[in-house]
Amino acid sequence: MNPNDLNILTQIIKAGEGMDLSDIRTPGVPIFQTSNYLYEDVESGTDILLSKKPGHIYARYSNPTIDALITIMATLEDTDDALAFSSGMAAISSVMLAYCQPGDHIVSSAYIYGGTYTLFQNQLSRYNIDVSFVDPRDHQEIEKEIRHNTKILYTEPLANPTLIASDLSFWRNLATKNNCKLVIDNTFTPPPILRPIDFGADVIIHSATKYLGGHSDLIGGIVCAAKDEIATVRPIMKTFGPNMAPIIAWLLIRGIRTLGVRIERQNQNARELAGFLASHPKVNKVFYAGLKDNPQYELAKSQFNGYSGMLSFEVNGGWEEAKTVMKNLKTILFTVSLGDVSSLVSHPASTSHVYLSQEEREKIGVTDGLLRLSVGLEHVDDLKRDLDNALKKI
Repeated sequence: MNPNDLNILTQIIKAGEGMDLSDIRTPGVPIFQTSNYLYEDVESGTDILLSKKPGHIYARYSNPTIDALITIMATLEDTDDALAFSSGMAAISSVMLAYCQPGDHIVSSAYIYGGTYTLFQNQLSRYNIDVSFVDPRDHQEIEKEIRHNTKILYTEPLANPTLIASDLSFWRNLATKNNCKLVIDNTFTPPPILRPIDFGADVIIHSATKYLGGHSDLIGGIVCAAKDEIATVRPIMKTFGPNMAPIIAWLLIRGIRTLGVRIERQNQNARELAGFLASHPKVNKVFYAGLKDNPQYELAKSQFNGYSGMLSFEVNGGWEEAKTVMKNLKTILFTVSLGDVSSLVSHPASTSHVYLSQEEREKIGVTDGLLRLSVGLEHVDDLKRDLDNALKKI
């Protein structure tokens, strides 16, 4: 039918529908902010839905902008494939639901992000999935916790917020020996700091909100793995619907482009600030993998290309003294999250780990006087001055 034969009201609706964009090439990735896609016939649509042929049918399943992002992330982590989620917690939850059935068991480091700890402790138990928490440094304890129904070993290469390192080669060997999946949350140590695939990780997870995005302007999660592992997780994403929005994928791609230069500067600043804080009279202890007096220094040196822009420090006193420091910081921002171009400080006991009991927090080193510092790109002398002025208020 000739479009001119249609009523003007219909022409308004139909103008531009089904445009062929295959010959358009740009240096950047465009945003395909569309919820559904046209396909040739019923058979083609069914084949796309069943992943028998490439294509797009509905944005909850796939999207061209998301495709570009997962291609970038698979390259970054040297895996076959990837998935993009609405948040880091959506990514972690989906992986657990994909691999675990009622009656299964997980062995997890106790030194992990508080939201993950809460998921494991309070939510998975509702599905009769049991989790044992271990000290990632105590290899004997980890081995003792393995059961016949253990499906997943889970850890963070550098723990949030205490920066305790996991020996990933040990975790890989244990997973292989017991036919478990090794799942790594690589949020704190994104490439080029660490590629967990080099240590045999089966599934790699990122809270893309942090270092990958890098500007505190998005929330997202990423899962990277081999194609067969992604095929296990993808049905959970399709069914439960925690998929990433195209505009978020576009922002994330833009953030990832500068990840290398950001991480390099953040590493340098964090290393200098860790030394500064370690010698400060108002600081009890500094948690940073790159300090030579850290008992895990040699492990960290051999495992990581740099030590991340993250560090934590415990001030003299407790909650009141930590609050005084945060109140008096001017250049460093007091907020949650991490990985921003701006330096951010948080109080884990009252934010990321607030749902843990005080006993649970103290067992993993999250004391009332602990502050977590995500080091940004500012000039390091300004950051030192800001910290010194705030610490002197104690």
